[in-house]
Amino acid sequence: SIEQRMATKDDVAALEDSMHALEHRVEHIEQTMATKDDIASIEQHMATKDDVALVPAIREMVGQLMERMTVVELHVQEIPSIKQQIEQLSQQMEEGFEKIAHQETILQALSLRSIQQANDIHYLKTNVISTK
Repeated sequence: SIEQRMATKDDVAALEDSMHALEHRVEHIEQTMATKDDIASIEQHMATKDDVALVPAIREMVGQLMERMTVVELHVQEIPSIKQQIEQLSQQMEEGFEKIAHQETILQALSLRSIQQANDIHYLKTNVISTK
């Protein structure tokens, strides 16, 4: 019968509630869905296949840089020791120059004495020979 096939007010109300719920879900999806501008922005900032292909090479280069930095850090740690060695060598050189200066003074004194002795010998030879 027609009455059995007709929708009741409750059926219509239930359908309206379902439609409102669907509308609400669609609005939520539309609000959270990315726009064309969002997608374009993502595409602009997204890495390309070529960019991704460079990743292993970049990792290798970063690894090499890290190794070099380790070597540099080791050399930097050696600097205080090297400075101390330089200071010690500088002091030893200063002491060596002082010894050389002292030896030059001694050599000058010995040279003067040698010249005096040579003069004395010459004087003695001259006077001894002339007195004979």
